[in-house]
Amino acid sequence: MRALFPFFAILLFPLLFTSCDDDVIEALPSRYVYFADQAGTLQRYDITLKKVENMNMSGVTRLTPVAENGIVLFETAAGTETRLWGYCEDGSTVPVPQPVTASPAEEYIYGAGEATLSREGHHAAWSVYRRPAGSTDTTEWTQELCRFDCAAWTMKQVDVTSFLRAQFEGSNFIPDIVIVRDMLISNDGGSVVFVVDMTDIQAGTVRARQSLILRWRGDALEMLQGNRDGFRILFFDDACDRLFYMVGLRGYEYDCVSGTVVTKSFATTRYDLLRAGAFSAAREEYLASRSDGVLLSLAGIDGGTHTAVIAGIRDLTAYYPEIIFGELQNWASVSPDGEWVTFAWIGDSVEYLFVVRRDGTDLRRIAEGRFPVPAVVSDEAPL
Repeated sequence: MRALFPFFAILLFPLLFTSCDDDVIEALPSRYVYFADQAGTLQRYDITLKKVENMNMSGVTRLTPVAENGIVLFETAAGTETRLWGYCEDGSTVPVPQPVTASPAEEYIYGAGEATLSREGHHAAWSVYRRPAGSTDTTEWTQELCRFDCAAWTMKQVDVTSFLRAQFEGSNFIPDIVIVRDMLISNDGGSVVFVVDMTDIQAGTVRARQSLILRWRGDALEMLQGNRDGFRILFFDDACDRLFYMVGLRGYEYDCVSGTVVTKSFATTRYDLLRAGAFSAAREEYLASRSDGVLLSLAGIDGGTHTAVIAGIRDLTAYYPEIIFGELQNWASVSPDGEWVTFAWIGDSVEYLFVVRRDGTDLRRIAEGRFPVPAVVSDEAPL
């Protein structure tokens, strides 16, 4: 557990540099865009210094939104083994510790779920599988969740598979395979809301499927919603009083206190843009593309005004006249404070990675290539 200590501590106590004489070199507040290039190499762009730094990590397949204290988690896949890492502002990379089984007959491997950080970055959650050592039969695997509290330096685990099998006992559905897909964690770390896809392997090749939204609060699991179609969690506030999610192209708002559900309209024509990284926690806004021709805007969750980030392709060609056609990638990301946006533009044979202020000013093209892994942008790094 304590192996994670340098990962969190370095950010809380940044170094101050002084010269041999009385001159003091003051650290400048910086923001960063973290992205993986087409080879999967992790890089970051310093918005203040206007330069790209190679993070010397390859095989990156996923990045979490950057927490307010500057922490970002990312995944790498080497062969069949996926690892979860923490990246610190000083450039150090620390593997996030995984549970250890009590017996060598069993082992833990990293799960398929999208790891998550709390808004302030003091809590994290991720999924793991416990399985017989070397087993390739996924019906023997047990899906668990891990929750890490970096203030108390403790990790908690919960057995999701056993819980669901007990809940469905005696029904005509037996969850043979349980997979956590994505999750969000409250700012105090006390609640984790996550999506589970379950498969009942019936006679022959017939497979029945079910999707659930569950909450892990305190030490208990509870089921919130169920549907045969898959859920996609988008956003919830710090206390998880309101949860927003999608089922297909339909949006919903769930009241975690009363348990009521209402439909939720998102003002966008690009539902693929709706994902956790497209939401600003501080402003409760999301990135949208609209039918009135606005390519990219920030819209309030509760409606109201829209802030145009990229009004149209002319916003791009005004700075980069070689861009005469193309479209947005299927992702865009906003910093937690809602001040900067990063997105990729797909051209004929190349993609361009951009970062821009929320009002559309200071547009910068920071990289070219292919960007299948959604990039993320941070708040100002704490000094």
